[in-house]
Amino acid sequence: MVALREVLTPLKFKRLKLSKFTWITILIAAILGISIATAGYYYYVLPQPTRLRILYIHPDPMVSEVVNDFKNRYGSPIEVTLTPTDPQSAYETITSPSERGKADILWGGPLSLYEEASDNLLPYDSKQKNEINTTLHSCPLMDPDSSAPRWYAASLHALGVMYNEYVLNALNLSIPQTWADLLKEGYEENVTMVDPTESEFTQPFIMLQIQSKNWIRGWEYLVNMSAFVKDYDDTETYSVSKVASGYLSVAIVPDFYAYDKMAYGGYPVNFTYLNATVLQPDPIAIVKSGKYLDEAKAFIDYILTPPAQTIIGQYRLPVHENATVTPPRINPSDQNFPYVPNYNGTFEEIGKEIVKDYYRVWITERHEQEPSIKTAWKEIKEANKTSPYYDLAWNNFTKAGCYTSRAEIDTIYSVTNGWTKTDDVTSYYMDIWGKASEDAYKNAIYNAKETKKQT
Repeated sequence: MVALREVLTPLKFKRLKLSKFTWITILIAAILGISIATAGYYYYVLPQPTRLRILYIHPDPMVSEVVNDFKNRYGSPIEVTLTPTDPQSAYETITSPSERGKADILWGGPLSLYEEASDNLLPYDSKQKNEINTTLHSCPLMDPDSSAPRWYAASLHALGVMYNEYVLNALNLSIPQTWADLLKEGYEENVTMVDPTESEFTQPFIMLQIQSKNWIRGWEYLVNMSAFVKDYDDTETYSVSKVASGYLSVAIVPDFYAYDKMAYGGYPVNFTYLNATVLQPDPIAIVKSGKYLDEAKAFIDYILTPPAQTIIGQYRLPVHENATVTPPRINPSDQNFPYVPNYNGTFEEIGKEIVKDYYRVWITERHEQEPSIKTAWKEIKEANKTSPYYDLAWNNFTKAGCYTSRAEIDTIYSVTNGWTKTDDVTSYYMDIWGKASEDAYKNAIYNAKETKKQT
C-alpha cells in the first residue's frame, strides 16, 4: 500500500504557473467561443422572424398603415424595415454593385425609374395578377414588356387643379369645373404649374390637352394657358405651397401633391380633376438582388388586394375596382371618373418626347422671352377685334397647332429614328421650330398693334 502511494505521489496535480497575459488571452478566447456558440444556437436552432426591407418614395403615414396591415395579415411574425429614399438614391441602391442586396422592395417614384432599372427587378406573376386589369383607361397597371411583370401599379395618379377657396372668393371666381374655366379673365396671372417639359409628373398635361380636344385646339389651349400662368415653378411642391399660402388661386398639379398638402390640415384648399384627366401608374417592384424574396412576393400579392387598396384609397387612387376611396379621390374604375375616351396610348408612346420638345420651343422658351407669349397676349387683349388684322394676330399667336400637324409626328418619329438622331433632332428643334415660333409671336404682336390703327 505504501509502495502504491509512493508511486502515485509524483502524479499529483500541480497548478500551472501561467503569466497574467496568457490567462487574459485564455479568458478572451473563452468568452469569444461562448459568444459564437450562443449566436450559432440563436441563428440555427431558435426560430428566426422573417424579414422584409422596403425602399419607399411616399409619405410616411400611408406606407406605415399599409405595412402594419400587411404584418397583421401575414400569418407569422415578420420584421419590416422601412427606408425612405428619392428616385436617384433608389436607382443607385438597386443597380450599384456595392449597394445591391440592401432592399427587397422598391415602392413609388416615376415610371422611368423602373424602366431604367428593369434589369435589376425580379419578374413575378403575382397571385393577384388576374384580379387586376392590365390597363385602365390606357394606363398600364403592370409591366407591359414582360410576361411575368417586373413592376405593378400599387396606385395611380392623375392631373387636376388644386385651388384655394378664399382666393377664388376674393377674386369673385367660382370653383373651376372644366379646363376651359381656367381661361376666364380672373384667372390670368393667378395660375401656377411646373413646366411640363421639366417634370415627368406634369408632362402628361400636354398630351391631355391634345387628346381631350384635338391637335389644333389642344395647342391653341396650351399657348393660351401659358399666357395665364404667372410663372413656371421648379417643383410641384412649390406650386401647391403658393396656393396653400394664398399667393395664387390655382395650381395645375398631379393629385398626390395636392392630397399630401391637404393632409396637413389648416389650409382652405381642395382638389378637382376637372372634366378630363390622364392616369399614370405609381409602381412597386421586387429587387432582384434582394435577400428576402419570398416575403417580397407576399407583399406584392398583398398590395394588390382590396384591403390594401382601400388603405391606399385614403391617400391615392387605387388600382383595384373593389377598393373604396376617400373623397375628393375617385376610384378610376367608377363610371364618373373623367377619363379621356379613345385616348391613343400608341401616339403617346411614340410622340411623347417629340411633343415635349415642340412644347418647349413654342411655349416654354417663349413664355417671357421676347417676342414672348405674354407680350403677344397683352397686345391681342387690347386689339381691335373688328380689324382684319385681328384674325392674323390670333392665327399667329396659335400657330403651334398648324405649323406641324398631328400626322407629321409619325413622319418625324420615323425620320429621326424614334427622335434619337441628334443632328436631325437639333435641326427640328433649333432651325425649323425655333425660327418658326419666333416669327409667329413677332407677327402676332405686330398684327395686334396694327388693329389699333383701324378706327
